[in-house]
Amino acid sequence: MSFFDGGMKIRVSAASGTEAVLKRELTALGYTPGGAERGRVDFEGGMRDVARANVFLRTAGRVRIVIAEFPARTFDELYEGMRVVRWRDILPRDAAVAVSAKSFSGKLFSLRDIQKIAKKAIADDYAARFGGRMPESGERYDIEVSIASDIASVTLDTSGVGLHKRGYRVKLGEAPIRETLAAAMLLLSVWRADRPFLDPFCGSGTIAVEAALIGTDTAPGLRRGFAFEKFALAPEVASSVREEAEERVRRDVKLRIRGG
Repeated sequence: MSFFDGGMKIRVSAASGTEAVLKRELTALGYTPGGAERGRVDFEGGMRDVARANVFLRTAGRVRIVIAEFPARTFDELYEGMRVVRWRDILPRDAAVAVSAKSFSGKLFSLRDIQKIAKKAIADDYAARFGGRMPESGERYDIEVSIASDIASVTLDTSGVGLHKRGYRVKLGEAPIRETLAAAMLLLSVWRADRPFLDPFCGSGTIAVEAALIGTDTAPGLRRGFAFEKFALAPEVASSVREEAEERVRRDVKLRIRGG
C-alpha cells in the first residue's frame, strides 16, 4: 500500500497573523484543523483533501504532507529518523529529491549539515533497495526538514509554486501585495458580495481581483497546476476536485467592484 493511500497529517502554512482566517477556511471546507503554530495549521486527510486544500484555500501559502516527526538532538538521531521512513512508498525510483532545512531553537542549527544528513539517509535507503546511486532523472520531490525544540518534522511539498500565484497575474506593479494577504484582508473585513467594493488606489488590482474571486466563489487554484499532480505513487484526484470547484462558481452573481 502506498503512503498516500492512508490518512495523513496535512500541514498548511499562512502568513503570520492570518492563521485564524486559514482555520476558518479549513472549517468551512469540512475539516477540523488543529491549533496554529509558527504560521502553520494541521489537519487530517487523504490525497483528495490535499488537492482540495491546494485548490480552494485563499490564504494558504503552501500545503505539505507530514512524512515523519521524531527527536533530533544529534545528527545520528536525525539520520536514523530519516532512515526509518519507508521512502519506497513515497518516492518513485527515479525521483529527483531536493532537501531544504529550517531550524528553530534546537541543538542542530547548521542548515547545510541538516540537508546533507537528510539527503544521505534517503540515498542510503535507495542504495539498500536497488544498489548504486539515485539516478534522480524523474519528477522533482521537495522535502523539508524543519527542527523546532529538538523535534524534526519531515514534510513533502504538494503545492510547487507558492499558492499566492493564482495564474491570473501577468506582471507585477510597484509595491505588489501577495494575493493570499489580499484575500485574508477581504475575509477579515465586513465586505460581502452583495455590497459595493471600491479600491481607489488599487495598483495592479490584486485586492479587487481577489474580491471578484471571493464574490463568485471561484477557487483560487482552479486555473493552475500543483506539484502533487506529478507524484507517481499518489492517486489521481485533481480532476475531480477541479470539477467540484467548477460546479461551485456563481456565474450569475452581479458584483459591484471598482478600482482605479
